[in-house]
Order: sequence, then structure tokens, then C-alpha cells
Amino acid sequence: MTAASLALHSRRFTSLLATSTSVLSRIMSTHLERTNGNTREPEVENCTVSSITDISPTVKLLQLAPERPVTFKPGQWVDFFIPRTNMVGGYSLCSDPQSPYLELAVKYSTHPPAHWVHKTCKAGEKVQVRVGGDVFLEPDSRVKVVLLIAGGIGINPLLSMIRAGVDTETKYHLLYSAATVEELIFFDDLEKLTASHDNVTVEYFITKGTVKLDNLVKANRERISPEAVNKLVSDYKSRFDESDMRCFLCGPPPMIDFLSKEIKMKCEYEKWW
Repeated sequence: MTAASLALHSRRFTSLLATSTSVLSRIMSTHLERTNGNTREPEVENCTVSSITDISPTVKLLQLAPERPVTFKPGQWVDFFIPRTNMVGGYSLCSDPQSPYLELAVKYSTHPPAHWVHKTCKAGEKVQVRVGGDVFLEPDSRVKVVLLIAGGIGINPLLSMIRAGVDTETKYHLLYSAATVEELIFFDDLEKLTASHDNVTVEYFITKGTVKLDNLVKANRERISPEAVNKLVSDYKSRFDESDMRCFLCGPPPMIDFLSKEIKMKCEYEKWW
């Protein structure tokens, strides 16, 4: 092996080690530690689980009825406190802020709060939440175009933004990627929104399996690429001033790391899971 080749391998190993260390650190730290610097509401709110529904093979939808109205902005999340454990979960809200209910779509994992949701939780359970987060779309925003890029369970806060803004003049354009068709949670909800609101457009991307969703809708058989996003960015920039546009990104950390560096406009996101 030449010196140049050895140096190249060394740089790749160092980069891989740094990435692995970062991922391991994220996994081992708690939700409260990862979000220590974020804004939070001072009050913890009492809620009752009004329903729990399977919306994919790996995701359950929790509908929570708070004891008193809970105010949040589209894009924010909650600290999630469950019975009989001190471990706190963190989940983005997917509901419309105007709804009397709070909705959380929780993907299965062995992390105690998620495991509790999937294996123990039932309607009538008492839980607590506290609203937090610094990346959101203000309800009175006068922005003209909102570009949304979702990977997997990252659809949650972006769906909240769409639900809150469908009756405004803002254009919402969502690029939504999942591993399989079955994991495209909220597909029916999104199709109803696009059918009833001219200001909502959704493009689907599937990375595994078939791309046929129904007789009318097909997904792209690929990941969301910088080229696909930048084509949209260029198109909207040709019609709108960039100051009238916002771009929100939510998905797995590697996806956020990659796309946020390649997209040719400012992307807003948080990485805390």
C-alpha cells in the first residue's frame, strides 16, 4: 500500500470513527440532555390517553386529551412523561394546534417511553406533557411558500404545519420519504388534504419495495436527492422572493446532515433524537 493510499484510508477511518462516536453519544444521552438548551414552557400538563391506534407496522398514534387547553406552534414537540418510570420521552406533535386533542405518532423502540406506548399503554392512561422546541412555523406567518422535507417518522411536525396552514394562501410542498409503502404514515390524511386544498402538494419517495400506492398515486423509487430538492427551490425562486420562502427538514440525522449541506436555501431543523 502506498503512502498516499494509506493516508486516504486513515482519513476515512478517522471520519467513520467521528461519525460513530457522534451517533453513539446521541443514543446514550437522554432526551432531556439533548434538548437542554431548547426553549420549554414552564408548565407540565396532565393528559388522558383518549385513543391509541396502529398506523403502520412500527408506529402507533396516540391521541391525548389535556385537562386544560395546551398551546403550541406547528413544528414543536413535547417532553412525554409516562407512569412508573423517570425516563422522559420526546415526540413531535402532528396535530393541528387548533384541535382540542394532542396527537403523537410514536415509532417502536426499546427506549422505555416508546416501549411503553407500544406494549403497555391503553386508552384511559394518565400521562403528562410539556411543550418545547425552537423550530416552528408561526401561526400568523405571511410566508408564501413552505418547502417541507420529511424522512420516516419525521413527517410529524411537518404534518402539523400543513394542518395549521391549509386554509391560508401559503403554498405547502412536501417531499416525503419512507422505507416502504406501509411506513408512509398519514398517507390517507395527506391525500385528502391535497384533494381538498390547492395549496398542498405531496411527492412520495420509497427506498424499498414496490412504489405503487394505489391506482392513481405512485411514489418515486429513490431517496430524496439534493437534485430533486434544488429543482423545486429553483422553480419557486423564479416566482417568489427567497425572503417569502421557508424550508423545514425533519428525519434521521444522516439525512438531515446530508441534505442541509446541499440544498440551495436555508433549511430549518432540529436534531435531538
